[in-house]
Order: sequence, then C-alpha cells, then structure tokens
Amino acid sequence: MQKDKKCKKKKRWEKILALATACSLVVAFIIGFNQNLVDINPYLNELVPQGVSFEHIDFEKYKALDSANNVIGYVTIDEYSGFGGPLKVAMGIDTGGFVVGVKIVEHRETPSWHKKIIASPLLPGLIGKSYMDDFVLGNDIDAVTGATYTARAITESVKGGSRDIAVNRLNLMKPNQIHPKLKLGIPEVTLIVLLLIGVFGIKKATPKNKKRIRWVTLLTGLVVLGFWINHPLNLVDINKLLMGFFPDIYDQLYWYLLVFGVFLILLTTSKNIYCAYVCPFGATQDCIALIAKAKVARKNQFTGFLKWTRRVFVWAVVIIALIMRNPGLTSYEVYGTFFTLSGTNGAVFFLALVLVAALFIKRPWCNFLCPIPAFEDILRVYRKMVINTRTYKNRIEQK
Repeated sequence: MQKDKKCKKKKRWEKILALATACSLVVAFIIGFNQNLVDINPYLNELVPQGVSFEHIDFEKYKALDSANNVIGYVTIDEYSGFGGPLKVAMGIDTGGFVVGVKIVEHRETPSWHKKIIASPLLPGLIGKSYMDDFVLGNDIDAVTGATYTARAITESVKGGSRDIAVNRLNLMKPNQIHPKLKLGIPEVTLIVLLLIGVFGIKKATPKNKKRIRWVTLLTGLVVLGFWINHPLNLVDINKLLMGFFPDIYDQLYWYLLVFGVFLILLTTSKNIYCAYVCPFGATQDCIALIAKAKVARKNQFTGFLKWTRRVFVWAVVIIALIMRNPGLTSYEVYGTFFTLSGTNGAVFFLALVLVAALFIKRPWCNFLCPIPAFEDILRVYRKMVINTRTYKNRIEQK
C-alpha cells in the first residue's frame, strides 16, 4: 500500500517536472528569438575598402558610394546552416558581381571549428570570386578538413548573397541554377541499416546472436559514425531541433535521419536503439570495459543522485543555449576530442577522466554524463502522458 502511494507520488512529480521543463524551454526560446539581429556597420569599410560612405537600402543591405556619390558596390548578409545552426556571412560585392570582402558576423559553431575556419585559406580564397562561379568545395574553393558543414555554410552564404546583389541590384545575367538532389551516401545508408537492425533484427535474434549483432552494429557505428564522419548524436543536434534550425535536407540528409530517426523510434517503440546498438562512443567504452573487465555500476542512492544531477545540468545548459540562440555554446561532450584526436587542454583532460573511469565502470559517460538519456527520460514521461490520456478518452467513449 505504501509502495503504491510512493509510486503514484513519483509519477505525479514526473508529470509536474516534465510540464515545467517544457514551459521553461518555450520561455527561453521566446527570449532568444527576440534578440537575433546583427549590426554590420562596424564591418562596412572592411567589406568594401574603397567605399567612402554607405547608404542603408534594405534589411541587412547597404550601398557603397565613392567621394562623388557613385555606386561602387553593395554590402549584404546571407545565411546558411552550418554544423551548429544558421551561420551569417556579410560580404562586399562590386559592380561587376565580384566578391571584394567576406566576414563571418554571426555563427553557432564550436570555438575550435570556428578557429580552424579563420586560420584556413577559405575566407581569403573567396575574395575575387564571381557570382557566376559554382562555389564548390574541393573544386574551385579549398575545402577545410574536419569542418565541412561550416565551410559549406560560408560558401553557400557568399554564393547566395552575391547572386542576389548581382541579379536584383546590378541587373546582371542570372546564372544557371542546378537543382539539388538528396545525397544518400555511405553514412546515410549505414545509419539507416544500423537503426533498422536495432528495431527489427534484434527482436527475432536469439540471446547469443543478439549479443553478436550488437557488437557488429556498435563497431560499425564506431568506425563510420565516429572516426569517419565524426557525427554521433549530440547536444548540438538536439538544440538545433529545439531552436527550429533545420538545415537544408539536400545538404544534410544525415542530420534528419539521425535526429528524427532516433527520437521517432523512441517515441513509437519506447526503445533507445541508438544508445544500445549504434552510439560510437558507447562502443568505445564497451571495448575498454571488455579489455579491462569493468563492472556495471550498482544502483543506489548515489547513482540515483548522479542521474538527477545530469538532468538538472542538461536542462540548464539547454536553457542557456536557447536564450543565446547558439546550439553549440553549451556543448560539453567529449566526442569531438576523441574522434578527431584534437581539442583544448581542458577537453583532453575531461576525456582522459572518462576513459580512465571506463576501465572500472561500464559506460560511465552514458550512465552519468551523456545528455541523450536525459532527453530519453523526459520523452518517456511525455509518451506515457499521451498514452494515458488516450486510454482515458477511450474509456469515457465506451461508457
């Protein structure tokens, strides 16, 4: 009897906290949305060096004038989705439709990726490009290893902005448009297969075969999703979803398959297939545990406290990211450091602590630090609330 009361009380508090979390996220989203304007006045002379004065002509557009008030170019802003969300680039365009200046004025990439872009020859390589050029990475523009999404966002922004000015302001000839196609490559196919095996293949497998299948899927995820494309499911992906920063599906089909695939499976089947059978960093910890014969952490008050601490911490960092409108601002995961073998001293030290802990405890990151289970917990509560509401309505209708 007392157990039933405690269980009911626990469920009631879960519902209250779930609703309070949803409300706080909505408020943080609204606050962040209302402070999302960029001032490019400080960059005008840098973008069109020959300009003596600048006249504001439209939203985020300026006309560059010489000493005789003749038009010598335009400044505009365009954006495209990078790894962490929309990336805004300001550019100067001369009267011939050539790029004369480029400046990243707003981004949501991780500091290490942004630093890599600034140090690369990408931005200087865009100066002198014509609006008629293809702007293809690795072809007429130098690619940046390890920052493909960010580099593509910059080049696509410059292409879009320069063509807008050339066609709509300078009345130059409109370039031929190439209609994009969905890019279904090895990363996308691998992800689909791994998720399908997790959903359907595991059900019919014997316990012995299930273990073998799990190792195959985990090691495949480790190689392909981890070391090859370096894009496991992470907090940046979830924050982008919460902020409505949906990338171009033709350019980032993998993102849609990863985010929507994992959470739709969880909502429809109540199973977290990704963490158990796909996660590359989970596979890393499992390999360490196998070698070191690590043990499963016992369930007690301390482990329960750590899980609640994780939930509160993840809620706090998501709130900050929503208010600042920057999905990558509060990302604390160690995936990038591990799979690219690069990072700040602090990130390397944090990763080392996690890997040492994995020698003694199975999946310490997954059980106590990873943000994904925190979202899983709250989605399960929402799922139960929806199911219970439907059940209650059906009972009412039957009466």
